[in-house]
Amino acid sequence: MLKKLIERALRPIIKNEEDKAKLLTVIIPSFIVRSGYYVLSYLILLVLTRTMGPTRYGVYSYTATIIFLLMNFSSYGFEVIALKYTSSYLSKGEKGLWKGLYNWSSKMLLIISTALSAATVLFLWIFVFVLHLIPKTHYTLPILVSCSIIPLYTLMNFYANLLRGQGKSLLSFLSDNTIKPLFLLIALIVCRLLLGNMSLPLAVGLNIVSFVVAFVFVFMVFRKVNNLKDIKAEYDKPKWRSFVGSLFILTCVTSLYNRLDTIMLGSIKDAAQVGIYYAAERNASSLFFFMYVMNMIIAPSLASLNTPEDKVKVQRMITRTIRWVALFTLPVFAAIIIFSGQIMHLSGPEFLPGKMALIIISCGVLIDIAFGPVGYFALMTGNEKYNTIYMAISIFLNIAMNLILTPRMGFVGTAISTATCTVFWNAAMFITISRKTGIRTWIFG
Repeated sequence: MLKKLIERALRPIIKNEEDKAKLLTVIIPSFIVRSGYYVLSYLILLVLTRTMGPTRYGVYSYTATIIFLLMNFSSYGFEVIALKYTSSYLSKGEKGLWKGLYNWSSKMLLIISTALSAATVLFLWIFVFVLHLIPKTHYTLPILVSCSIIPLYTLMNFYANLLRGQGKSLLSFLSDNTIKPLFLLIALIVCRLLLGNMSLPLAVGLNIVSFVVAFVFVFMVFRKVNNLKDIKAEYDKPKWRSFVGSLFILTCVTSLYNRLDTIMLGSIKDAAQVGIYYAAERNASSLFFFMYVMNMIIAPSLASLNTPEDKVKVQRMITRTIRWVALFTLPVFAAIIIFSGQIMHLSGPEFLPGKMALIIISCGVLIDIAFGPVGYFALMTGNEKYNTIYMAISIFLNIAMNLILTPRMGFVGTAISTATCTVFWNAAMFITISRKTGIRTWIFG
């Protein structure tokens, strides 16, 4: 039943047999898992906000933002190399190189992520508790404890991308999109029922345990579906180092760009404002759901830009796809705008002031969607340097706007800064990529 409904909805988009095959093996499983992830994430948001309040939830959110930023830095592009070369090597029967890639990447990733985690802990310990050069805040201890997540997340993401490169899409999505949030939700509800309240240390601790459970799951799945004992490892380290190194700057800039709003707000205002803003941002992120599915649909066709005929086909496909995405997204956007107050009130009456931030962020997200997958398109067509350049400019613009607006307007100023930088980045990328490739990724075609 579900397959027929999705096939009918995507009929104008999926034209060839390859796309039809991916419908069953990639798109439908991803759609189901991702739908479940959004539901679980929203339920976790409600449990945390209603039991912790804006201040404690703000500390929890700010901690998660810092740790997530460090996790992306430590990944160093290894999750991309796992996906790219796993698919390439196994399709050519080069299992020796694949095992060598696995051995080298997992070792390097463990060293880098552990070193970054230890360096962060050492830095905070020396400058906060020994030299007292940095004041201790509500965020210090949670960040110290949560640094243990960094190696777990990077390895979990690495193994998930290895599975995805092997064509095991459903299994690759389960750890981060189902196992982790489901375990965390159940644990939060049980603790809430038993204790009657949710302390910050308990919430942080349960989050760490959920990462452990998710990592163990994906590791066990990978070991079960792969037998590496009889394969002799071969290595092409110069090629791998070059590929990973080329992604490092883009990874760092992208990660900082995506998390800068919360970091700036937490540095300027109190934790309560961070909690309200983060709740609004999480609600607005639901608009990205259909965009996520769209990226999976168009990905196989973006690498085939060799002739004018290819460009015409890809242009037609992108325009048609983004219009369908907008068609599905607009009702959700309208509901968020109309019921913004009620949506924020679900997290508790203290979160109601965040409705204006929710509206502003949602408008920025809708504009982002209207411009289409311009960043993803740039990456797939070898124009990722423009992604890095414009994100770097957006970071400086965001910092400047936050320094001006946030002290005066609080999280509303942060929301305005974020939405403005989103519009700037999309417009700059759209103009540049259109000139470079001749393809227009936005809704107007």
